Amino acid sequence: MMILGVVKMMQPVHGYDVRRELLSWNADKWAKVQPGSIYHALKKLAEEGALRELGQEQVGGRPARTRYEITPKGEDQFRDLLSTYLWGQHEAEDPFIAVLSFLTEVPREEAAAALRSRARSLRVFNDGMASAIKVGWAGPDNKPVNVRWLLELLMARNEGEVLWCERVADEIDSGVEFVSPELAAKWCPPH
Repeated sequence: MMILGVVKMMQPVHGYDVRRELLSWNADKWAKVQPGSIYHALKKLAEEGALRELGQEQVGGRPARTRYEITPKGEDQFRDLLSTYLWGQHEAEDPFIAVLSFLTEVPREEAAAALRSRARSLRVFNDGMASAIKVGWAGPDNKPVNVRWLLELLMARNEGEVLWCERVADEIDSGVEFVSPELAAKWCPPH
């Protein structure tokens, strides 16, 4: 969806420009679009008829670059994917969720410290995004308004997780017991 959407927005477009645009959105982090897979995806979408190759251009000593545009089939595919994800509720993969299943396997102090560290990292990310919005990088002169909305959504989600991490770290520090007596003894050995 991401690659079809960027080609649709920027067509005709080179793979390099698709890659650069997606990286400028940090899509490698939140959409799991790997920079090295973009050229392969463009070729595959062209083979499947979702994109059309418009030939190659070579500027100076640079390698030749293939230009792409979206086809009617690609438009349909993009719209289907867009509808599916816009109207549906989809769980994102997050290894942190899996880690929480085994949080009782680390010492209490480490668990609380890790949660507080996560909260600090999320705050730093949010501060960076807020700065990007404030200085205009994500403003109407540089990006479509939906890019700002995306950053605001990520920031709101992060702020919720910051509050959760801090609350759970406080609960852990307070001595809350949520594990078996054997694990509790491991966490809080008798004095």
